Amino acid sequence: MTETKKTTKTTKKVAPQTIDRLSGNEVFKYTDKNGYEYEYTLQFPGVVKTWEMIDNATMENGQLAKSILANEYIENVVVEPAGLTLDDFDNRPGLNELYNAIDLFLGKKMSD
Repeated sequence: MTETKKTTKTTKKVAPQTIDRLSGNEVFKYTDKNGYEYEYTLQFPGVVKTWEMIDNATMENGQLAKSILANEYIENVVVEPAGLTLDDFDNRPGLNELYNAIDLFLGKKMSD
């Protein structure tokens, strides 16, 4: 009589990775030369809106129009202070710093 050995191979089931891009607002603070602190709350607008903002700011030559992208960022990413516009920075410092903070924030959210 022959003995048969049965081997069972356990297969580890792999689940797809889930990414929660919509949670986790970020606060950016800018302190002016007098020590006054401006606080901005940044919220991820979603993958589609993020790509649309870049598409809207891309000129025919492939370059980004910074004025258009900055406007898109402020309208769609900055949720506090509410109603902030690019024109508000005619007499408010820190626009370049805010622009860079938003760009980094979106880059982190889109990188996964």
